[in-house]
Amino acid sequence: MKIEDLYQKVSEFEDELRPNLTVLSNCKKGCSQCCHTDISVFGVEAKNIRNWFQGLNENERSEIRNRWNQKKAINACAFLRSDACTIYEARPLICRTQGLALQFKEDLKTYIDICPLNESMLETANEREIMNLDLLNQVLSEIERMDATGTPRDRMRLEDLQILLDSNANVII
Repeated sequence: MKIEDLYQKVSEFEDELRPNLTVLSNCKKGCSQCCHTDISVFGVEAKNIRNWFQGLNENERSEIRNRWNQKKAINACAFLRSDACTIYEARPLICRTQGLALQFKEDLKTYIDICPLNESMLETANEREIMNLDLLNQVLSEIERMDATGTPRDRMRLEDLQILLDSNANVII
């Protein structure tokens, strides 16, 4: 499986849920409540963002770099400007799952995490409407392992990736 395939599966899951869950309408353009954090991503996701960015024409890259030069909100994602994601098409898995109910296990206990704006979804959600975060992370780890050709890579902070892309350097990830 490739990273694009995993992204497509997450998109299909959300598309299937959306008509029945009006609460997900709280997640829309202009809402950046979940984007005020410093995250890191696997190398395969950093590489995907780099490939997407390098695939843009020079005018598009220049426009995005100009947006990156605008003032960034305190504690915001490196790619967030004016409450909009500058890499939306290539955003990492963690960003693609925001707003959904995410189930995970920790210390043998099961938890469900969801954006506070969408908490009311949990009152009526059934098991099929909750995404298994542990399984997603397992698949992502396997994609990373296969992409890294046997050499483990450190996770990359989005802040560091944005600086590399902004530097106009030929970034190797």
